[in-house]
Amino acid sequence: MWDDEQSSYHAASASVLMPIRVYLTQMLVRHLGMEAEFTAEAGTVEELLDAIDADHQGFRDSICDESGRIRIYVNVFVNGRMLGREPNALSTRLSDGDEVHILASVAGG
Repeated sequence: MWDDEQSSYHAASASVLMPIRVYLTQMLVRHLGMEAEFTAEAGTVEELLDAIDADHQGFRDSICDESGRIRIYVNVFVNGRMLGREPNALSTRLSDGDEVHILASVAGG
């Protein structure tokens, strides 16, 4: 949920929430009307996506396919390490001060 006073998202979860810095590509920023950089609180990547999606409906669908896996044209990095597309990638734990970069590929002809 978006907290205007603290400029952050909060996951609704039972796990410990950590402040995470999130960076998005301009394509996602324009497509979803979001900020390119913001702080969110979550304990896993999945909780992070859910927290952001709570205020920007369609965000998670832009990142994950119908099976819940990261879409083939989206790369998610946690502290510079790219997550794979296997089902457990979204279970990646996040820690205080982690940086998550979400990059959507641009293609065309």
